[in-house]
Amino acid sequence: MKNLFFTFVLVSLSLFSFAQERTHKLSFDFDGDGTSDVVQIKGEQLCYSLSSLGSKEVKSQMIGYSEEMLDLELKKNVVVLTIGFMRAVNTFKFRYDAKLKQFKMIGYDNEQYGNAVHDGAGASSYNILTGDYEAQWSYYDEKKEETIAGPAIRQKLAIKTYLLKDFGEKVISEMYDIDAKYAGAH
Repeated sequence: MKNLFFTFVLVSLSLFSFAQERTHKLSFDFDGDGTSDVVQIKGEQLCYSLSSLGSKEVKSQMIGYSEEMLDLELKKNVVVLTIGFMRAVNTFKFRYDAKLKQFKMIGYDNEQYGNAVHDGAGASSYNILTGDYEAQWSYYDEKKEETIAGPAIRQKLAIKTYLLKDFGEKVISEMYDIDAKYAGAH
C-alpha cells in the first residue's frame, strides 16, 4: 500500500509540475543560415517559420488537444512536443531535415499510468528513423489480484516519414494504435 501511495504522489507531482511550466514558442537557427527561426504552438496546431524559406509559416494539421495540454522544448536541435493529459504523457520529436527543407518526426515516447490498479500502465519508445520500437506494459491479473509487469517488447517496425506539416490527429492515432497493438501482448 505504501508503494501505491508513493507512486500516486510522484505521478501527481510530475503532472502538477508539467502543468506549471509550459513553453509555446522556441527560437533557434534550425536551418543553419545564421538567423533565428521559430517553432510555436498556436491553438491546436504546431507551426514553424524558417528564415531561409522567407519566414513563411507552415502549420501542422489539427492536433486535437488544447494549447493548455501542449508544451514545447528544444533538446539540442530537436523540437520536443509534449502532450500531457489525465494519466498519460506523450512526446513527439521533430528535427529539421536540410534535404527536405522541412521538419520530420524522428521519435515518439508514450508513458501511461494506467487505471487505479495500474492496469495498462507502462511506457513505449519508437525511433522512427531506425524503426526500433520498445515497450513494457502492465496488466492487472484478476486471479492473483495484483498488477503484473508484462514482458519487454522489442520490435522492428517499418520506417516511415512523418513531416510536421502532416502531423495531427491522424498521425497521433497511428502512434496510439501501435501501442495498443503491443499493450495487450502479455
